[in-house]
Parts: sequence; structure tokens; C-alpha cells
Amino acid sequence: MKTLSQNTFQQARNWIMTEARPLEQALFSYEYENGSADDVLDELSKFQNKDGGFGHGLEADFRMPQSSPMATSVGLQHLIQFADQPKAETMIQEAIRYLEYSFLEERQGWLAVPKEINDYPHAFWWSVHDNGMSWIDDNWGNPSAELIGYLHIFEHYVAALNVPKLVDQAVQHFLELEEFPSEHEIYCYLRLLAMVPSQRTEKVEKQLERAVQAVVKLDRENWEKYVPFPLKFVASPESKTYGIPQFKVEDNLDYFVEKIEEHGVVEPTWAWNDYMDVWEEAKREWTGVLTLGTLGGLKRFNRLETENKL
Repeated sequence: MKTLSQNTFQQARNWIMTEARPLEQALFSYEYENGSADDVLDELSKFQNKDGGFGHGLEADFRMPQSSPMATSVGLQHLIQFADQPKAETMIQEAIRYLEYSFLEERQGWLAVPKEINDYPHAFWWSVHDNGMSWIDDNWGNPSAELIGYLHIFEHYVAALNVPKLVDQAVQHFLELEEFPSEHEIYCYLRLLAMVPSQRTEKVEKQLERAVQAVVKLDRENWEKYVPFPLKFVASPESKTYGIPQFKVEDNLDYFVEKIEEHGVVEPTWAWNDYMDVWEEAKREWTGVLTLGTLGGLKRFNRLETENKL
């Protein structure tokens, strides 16, 4: 079992605290250096618009300042960790207001991004086509399933939508999937079901295992590419494994220890094919997000040497 050395952890820390976005810096400080939740929320609030949704490049692969359901899902991934903080409560309430406002009755969910995205630098897969949809929208659950989970958790802020009905519809949609073309849709269903554990029936668990087994890449030669690797599904020692062998989880952890020991950071395994000057900025931001996230995974699995208390 490999562990990340204190020296390399410090190098990664220094990179984050000088090169990453202030949001990731605040998150690192909160996680490892007794930083304040208020600092995190102050930085996160800079991405929230007056309509309650999130934008301004929070999802770094599109730079549109306007709100989108997709960027709002990222904002809520952070906010749910601070839900007991008064400032977070206000931000969550505003985000739920945006989700109700942007809900599409005919879709019983949301489109990932609005057409205005085409007016700003973005990765090509986010482009909205003539039919009003991006490629992401081919798979309903991304981000609709996840967003319905937040409506469930924060149902006391929901004014008009029938949340239990939406939850039931989302789970039924998942159970009816026969193929799993999008790992991102599976991530969204995993987040939904973490928020609505009462829906994790034996039938749902079997479908989750089918889904994960259909998409997970277990071998090292794939992990240099943009793929769903084991740690995407097994996020902590307490996680369900969905049929992923434990030794593959351990190998994935070893891989990321080696990656950070060699490079000091974790860089994105994808790239844009346009707006290349903006991509350089987005790549740096993603490096902060990915490095912070990977350090968190190593910490949960006790792969940081002496836990690196600074």
C-alpha cells in the first residue's frame, strides 16, 4: 500500500494555495488547516447569480456568467456540506428557487445549460444545438436526477414542485435503463440515491451494480484517459463497491499516489479543441479541483502519510 509523502503533500498544497482558484484554496484550508466555512461560502457566493443559480465558470469547462442547472448542481455539491451554516442556508434557498424557476414541465427535469452558452468560451461538448439541447441532454439523469435529490433534501424550501413524484419518476427512469452510455448519468443517480436512501431497494441496488459494471474501467492503462475509474464509485472505505474488486480500488489509490508523487498535481485528462487561450485558464482551474479532490480521496482511505496535519 502506497502513501503520499508529507513532502509531496506540501508541494501539492503549495500549488493549490498559489495557482488554484480562491474557492479551492478556501476548501483546502477548511479541510486541512482549520480554515473557516465562511471563507468557503464567501468564495462560492461569487459564482451565484441574483436568480439563485450558479454560473461564472464554476463548472470550469464553460465560462458563461449566466446561471445553468449544471453549474447549480456543482454549487449544491459544495453547499450540502455546509448546510448547517446560516449563510449556506440562504444560498441553498436561493438555488432551490432557481431550480423551480428553470424546471421544464415537459421534460420533468432540466436541460443542462441554456443556449446562451454558445456566446461564451466552452468545451465543444457543452454547445447547444439547433434543437435547444447539448449532447449532455441525451441522458436525462445528468443533471436532473441529482437536482431532484437536492429538492428532496431541501424540500422545506420547495414552493410548487411535487418532490415525491419527481423522486419516484427519477428512480423509475433509472430502473428502465437497459444501456448505460453515460457514466455521468450514473454519478448523478448515485448522488440522488445517497440523498434519498429510502429508494435504495434491492432492485435499485442490482441496477446500480449493473450500471457501474457496464462503465467502470478497472485497468491502469485506461486511467490516463478520461474514464470512470474505481474511485469514482467507491469514494471511501465505507462505500458500497458495486462489484468492483477491492484490489482494483487499492490499485487505483496507488496509481494516484504515484501520479501526485511524480507530477505534484492531478491534471485533467481531457482538453478543449477551441478557445485554446481560455482552455489554459480552465485547465489550471481543473488542476486545482482535481488535485484537491484526489487528496480528499487519499485522506479518506488513509493514504496520506501521518495524515499530514499542518
